[in-house]
Amino acid sequence: MADSRQALRTVVVMAALVAGLVALMAGAFPAGAGAHAERATFFPDPDLGDFPEYRTDGAKRIVCKEDTRSRIKELPSEVRRYNQKLLAKCRYRSIQTAINQSGNDTRILVLPGVYEEHRYRTPPPGCEALYQNTGALSYEQHRQCPNAQNLIAVLGDTNGDRICDAKCNIQIEGTGESPEDVLISGERSKLNVIRADRADGVYLKNFAVEFSDFNNIYVLETNGFRVDTINSRYSREYGVLSFASDHGIYEHCDASYSGDSGVYPGSGPNARHGQPDAHGHVYGIIIRNCKSHHNTIGMSGTAGNGTWAHDNEFHHNSTGVTTDSFAGGHPGMPQDNSKWSRNQIYSNNVNLFDDERDAYCRETPWEERDPEKVCPTFQVPVGTGILIAGGNDNVVEENYIYDNWRRGTMLHWVPAALRGETDEAKNYDTSTNNQYVRNCMGTRPFDPDNVDFSVCEGLQDANGVDFWWDEEEGQDCIEEQPGCVEDDSERGNCWTGNRGFDGQPYSSDPPDLLLPVCPGLDVFRPGNTVKQATLVPCATWHPVDNPDPPGCDWFTTPTEP
Repeated sequence: MADSRQALRTVVVMAALVAGLVALMAGAFPAGAGAHAERATFFPDPDLGDFPEYRTDGAKRIVCKEDTRSRIKELPSEVRRYNQKLLAKCRYRSIQTAINQSGNDTRILVLPGVYEEHRYRTPPPGCEALYQNTGALSYEQHRQCPNAQNLIAVLGDTNGDRICDAKCNIQIEGTGESPEDVLISGERSKLNVIRADRADGVYLKNFAVEFSDFNNIYVLETNGFRVDTINSRYSREYGVLSFASDHGIYEHCDASYSGDSGVYPGSGPNARHGQPDAHGHVYGIIIRNCKSHHNTIGMSGTAGNGTWAHDNEFHHNSTGVTTDSFAGGHPGMPQDNSKWSRNQIYSNNVNLFDDERDAYCRETPWEERDPEKVCPTFQVPVGTGILIAGGNDNVVEENYIYDNWRRGTMLHWVPAALRGETDEAKNYDTSTNNQYVRNCMGTRPFDPDNVDFSVCEGLQDANGVDFWWDEEEGQDCIEEQPGCVEDDSERGNCWTGNRGFDGQPYSSDPPDLLLPVCPGLDVFRPGNTVKQATLVPCATWHPVDNPDPPGCDWFTTPTEP
């Protein structure tokens, strides 16, 4: 009887602590706080689209600059001859003009040069100047003034049904030997350098893009897109961002020096939830063979659902990878069903939050900043490999995760109230059913350019802690909840087959014996309130008003293990 009364008292105390924690965390975020603000958006029908393929035929528009001829002379012989033939047929000096005069299935071939699109930098007659930097515009306003916020715009829906009917399958391709031969520069004058909005089938290939005030490349409500062999750098917030889109591929990209994320597949295809579309594709967004570095975050995605990132390198950021369910206004909540496999996630210890950087960012206008002095626009724990903040049914498998001085991986609950959810029954709808399987921890591969992910071999390069978990096991979704796919399986957060350096045990908090092995324990528990309470002050971070929240250690550089 005494034991049962003590158990009851413990449950009551824990419930009170958790209730207080929910209130604290909910109050820590201002109303409307979010990682990415946008108009009300809708997901494309997953059964209507597909991943676009590269094309070498069809109608084309050729774009060049005054100095293109001299640039072509510097190219290797085969590429030089190809570009010389194209130059003889060049009729455009502007990429946007070529797009404006194109129909469906057109290829825009962009010859070597620097494209600043001066003609489209100022609002055309009839477009209010306030459209330039006023936040989210409606789709109709972008149709009215396509270049008010965008240096280059591809807008595909002419009748408002959110389905592309004009300028669909547009392919914009640099014709140089490498992406650096064709540079599209926003010169910090526009929110977005390239915007593809309801532009189904858009294909962007082989150029460099820089200096946006928001996104270098922005793909929105688009069913089918491909970002192929693109170098993105120096964006005030995001390098390559997709939002409420489906059937998209980021590949062979290099994304660097972004204030938020190098690559951001946010509000991923909500219809997936681990289920295939009509073509059998389980994942609607694929990120592969990319390198994302020297950003605040290498890859992130609020409500980043149905995404598969494989064979990438996320390194020398403040945090390598994040996905979350805590920013309001993002369709597809809570985040679920994404996978990270065969990636190298390492050396994410770049501290962009120290006092010197805080002062520089506060005192230096965006227009005057050194592009390689990144000013963070979102808070993350410096020294972390991969963070799942309130996500469900994700898989982290066969990655090399090393030299992240705080934590290799981090998993914690996020109360639904933080995203504006008023139904208290959903407060524990994260985090559950996340799997960490066969990862190689604290080991730098012998040859990082030729990694065998089926083994764990290399030199010791420890993480601060390999696996950190707040010990919360969320509740399974209820059938009436949007996106709920209940398969009656009994699963929970779990860790199986992970390896430390040279066959040694990996490190974890809680200790390894308290980490459930897969398939996990499908039993709700509110988690370790002491651990969860440490997250609360960090949630109050603001780059100007509160850059160093008392009680938060996220923004100090951890000691190298």
